[in-house]
Amino acid sequence: MIPVLVKSEHEVEVTAMEEPRWKLFAPNLICIGMDGCKKNEYAGRIWHQYADDPIPFRDAVDMLRIMEELYDEWNFPQSSTKSHSFIETGSTKEPKQKKGARAKMDVNRIHNKHGNRGTFIVQVKYRQNSTWQGEVIWAERNQKQSFRSALELLKLIDGALDLTEEEEEPEKQFPAGNGR
Repeated sequence: MIPVLVKSEHEVEVTAMEEPRWKLFAPNLICIGMDGCKKNEYAGRIWHQYADDPIPFRDAVDMLRIMEELYDEWNFPQSSTKSHSFIETGSTKEPKQKKGARAKMDVNRIHNKHGNRGTFIVQVKYRQNSTWQGEVIWAERNQKQSFRSALELLKLIDGALDLTEEEEEPEKQFPAGNGR
């Protein structure tokens, strides 16, 4: 389990077994729990501060789509560009906020949540040039990294999960009690 200390209803502190501790405060924190991998596609759950139940995703594209919808619903961070689409919407109005957007923020909703294969706390600070910029914390390793695009975020997560998988492989090749 990843220790996540709640400092107040709006601030969370992510810790691993060693220092440093990351104090996060943002209305758009998202906890991504990676649960499984099939043909290099990761599936898992997303937790956020406005709902108690996780949102499942089946692959990376689904995860990004859900996150973008949440940022649009919260209108934070605000997008600096309008998304392009092959489908004419016929409306130039801003997207309406969903009824869950007015729920009270409670950081306890992402407290002690984790995936079976990895856990990542994401804070998107900006949505500029039709992509995201922000920071991600790999909770199991207590490592923080900045990203300049959604693609770079995916590469960071993928690299972390690949590293975890490589470290687990020797255990699978030589199980304990095998006489080696």
